[in-house]
Amino acid sequence: MSGADRSRPRRWGVRWSAVLLAAVAAGLGAVALRALLDVTTHGLLGSVLPLEPIGAGLWYAPVEPLRDRGAWLLPLLVAGGMVTAVLLSRLGGPQVNGTDGVINAVNGRDLSGLTVRGALSKLGGTAVTLGSGGSGGTEGPVAQVSASLSAAVGRRLRLTPGESGLVVVAALGAGVGALFQAPIGGVLLAGELLRRRGIDWAAMIFALPAVPIAFWIFVAVYGYRPMFGVADFGALWDPGSTALLAAVGLVCALVARLYVWTFHTVGRLTAPMRRWPVVTAAVAGAALGTVGIFLPMTLGTGYGIVSMGLSQVAVAALPLWLLVALPLVKIAATSVTLHTGGVGGVFGPAMVIGATTGALCWRLAFEAGLQPGSAAAFTITGMAACLGPAVRTPLAAIALALESSGGALPPVGLVVAVAIAAACTRDITLFRSQAERQFPRRYRQLRVSEWRISAILKAVASRKRARVSATIGGIRSRYRARSGSPGGGCAMEPESARGVPDLADLPLDELLSAHRPEVVQAYRTALHRRASVGIIFAGHNAGGA
Repeated sequence: MSGADRSRPRRWGVRWSAVLLAAVAAGLGAVALRALLDVTTHGLLGSVLPLEPIGAGLWYAPVEPLRDRGAWLLPLLVAGGMVTAVLLSRLGGPQVNGTDGVINAVNGRDLSGLTVRGALSKLGGTAVTLGSGGSGGTEGPVAQVSASLSAAVGRRLRLTPGESGLVVVAALGAGVGALFQAPIGGVLLAGELLRRRGIDWAAMIFALPAVPIAFWIFVAVYGYRPMFGVADFGALWDPGSTALLAAVGLVCALVARLYVWTFHTVGRLTAPMRRWPVVTAAVAGAALGTVGIFLPMTLGTGYGIVSMGLSQVAVAALPLWLLVALPLVKIAATSVTLHTGGVGGVFGPAMVIGATTGALCWRLAFEAGLQPGSAAAFTITGMAACLGPAVRTPLAAIALALESSGGALPPVGLVVAVAIAAACTRDITLFRSQAERQFPRRYRQLRVSEWRISAILKAVASRKRARVSATIGGIRSRYRARSGSPGGGCAMEPESARGVPDLADLPLDELLSAHRPEVVQAYRTALHRRASVGIIFAGHNAGGA
């Protein structure tokens, strides 16, 4: 057995050890975030608002505007939480920013910003932002905490950037799946999150053992209960309800577009203000607190709104103006919070916004004299149909919606609504760092582990030298004439000599799984030049294995 064959099992052992350690870290990170958020919510926001706990870390805020004098402390409370979050972020040092930052780090193969110090500051910043009333979700923080801890594990075990990226994505899915108590959704999220279309099967394979481990750790501490309660979807197939749920998908597509556009527009408009981060955070926090006096349900995570939407009686009793205002105000509040120094995620608000939109659609159908069926089906359908298009993870959105509401099988209308919403929003995403698409199959077929491309080129060149030397002069002339470059040199010269990045030091397994467009383009250019002189790599022709 060769040295390479002997080292292969050892290498796989190191990889899976990293996955297991990252899963444990993700589970503990989810537990820590939940514990801190419970403490700060009841200690900060609960000191001003009469919160009604409903279990699983959720609470109801008052429906009506606040009328007592203590309510005017709310702007000061939110401003203080935002400023504290800014200061904690500074203590965390250079770090990535939320889920989009993690995606960018993995796709760009630069995990240096994922640090344990940054994870700790993210935990504290999230707790004070959301616990004081800032609008945001818990997915982004738990994703970054899980990713940062798993990246530290990868550095400790000396994994390659490609291996570390897979471990990070697996831990991200594990953390989200644990916190939302949705293990299947966590696995699917790991596969879908890196790109706007398609599934990263390698990431899903790494997530398969990681997500259950993190989920079991979380359940061991907090017990198992569907996050939003148990929903009664009614009949899974009913023509009338399916048609109405399909209409919910169209409405949620518009709402998702509004959410994405508002989020990125607010980010662009507030960019100049970030030169004064403390002042910006204080002013924005005071404004958010003032809005919260009149619409308390927009404060914090707002997850209690989803639980309320599962009750047909509660949805029928809510003021119609409130159901109309909640999605719009939640969009604005989340965008302002996260772009002015607050720490939180965009994933959770998408769920709340979609759930409220679905509940509004049920209410309108009910007021119109139709028979819409279960309000829970509309609420959960709206949640999935808004979340999936907004972050380009339709399968994970369906799974998360079902698992967080105790459902086993989705209503047919839910699947139809998500498909319609995804088809109508193919050009939007909250996460701009997501890769556009998966790489062509012919560039994924070559599987030569740890070989250097320079060694392959030298070996191929030595075998082809006799045949190439007889015709290289004519080919070179034709190539120069075609490219218009008089000093092109021969096709076997280093890539950097012709303005293409030098790939000689990149392992092929990393190169082929890279998500950076410039690397892929450089690799295609190299293949094209070799092919122009008759040098073809096995596995890159149309029928290659």
